[in-house]
Amino acid sequence: MSIDSRVSEVLSSSRVAELTTIGKDGYPQTRPMAAIWVPDKQHVVLTTPPAFPQKVFNIRRDGRVALLYSDMTGTGLDSNTAVLVQGTASAPATVAGTAELADFWRAVYTRNPGYADELRDPAYQARMDWYYWRLPMFVTLDRVHVFDATPVGGTLEPFPASNLPMSERIKDAITRYPTAVLTALDADGHPYSVRAKVDENLTVSPLQPFNGRPGPASLLWHRYDRTTAGMLTLLVTGTLGDSGFTPERIPGALPDEHEAGPDQDWIAQGRLRSLQYLDKRGLDGPVVDWAALAGYASTSV
Repeated sequence: MSIDSRVSEVLSSSRVAELTTIGKDGYPQTRPMAAIWVPDKQHVVLTTPPAFPQKVFNIRRDGRVALLYSDMTGTGLDSNTAVLVQGTASAPATVAGTAELADFWRAVYTRNPGYADELRDPAYQARMDWYYWRLPMFVTLDRVHVFDATPVGGTLEPFPASNLPMSERIKDAITRYPTAVLTALDADGHPYSVRAKVDENLTVSPLQPFNGRPGPASLLWHRYDRTTAGMLTLLVTGTLGDSGFTPERIPGALPDEHEAGPDQDWIAQGRLRSLQYLDKRGLDGPVVDWAALAGYASTSV
């Protein structure tokens, strides 16, 4: 489909987008992701380590996805435009190395330079090779919606405890973040995401034109400031009704490096889960081209 210059600029510049897939239970699940627009191939590339494959499993079962570009942090854009892409995704049954995802890694590191020395460090390479084994996802654009932007971000400190009851975590999020990403399914069963205000009674007020219907829905609160330490997320799935949102569960969260203790704890978990994924499918770890990655990280856009 034809992409105008305004949309292309948002897709090309955004550091993070909110990807929604449809879970096995039929509920939309939304996560902030690095999403790389490749104009000459007319698709968006996303990836995840084998340690965290749920998004890929969802796509292989149902390829209907949404990508909301609502946070322009670090892009240099005027932050006045948000873009929602409704698309069809594929997730091939492969684990890709660096060469197979050159478009992705080049864009990631040229947008986020400064990691070259780390990528050249043999100790880092030995600990983190699993992180650069990737399950690819490719999104073809079906429909594009352009919205006015809304407030994003939120406070990082004090960092919330992940062992709190769901109700307390939601109360914290409502206080911490100015808006949430609301996702429900439209008339075609396709995820549809917008930014929304959520009050203490879980009344949800979309701030952008919303075509989602009552039923399975999710709220994602998150902040991003270009660094891993500056990321914070809470995803809650539930039911959207006329009187508001009824929370039901917090889908499986990623390991919380803020609470894991030494870095090696979550790294060890990630490596173990990645190796288990490969072993179950009789796959070898793909080749990580550290020199190429370091080269990408040495160049800024």
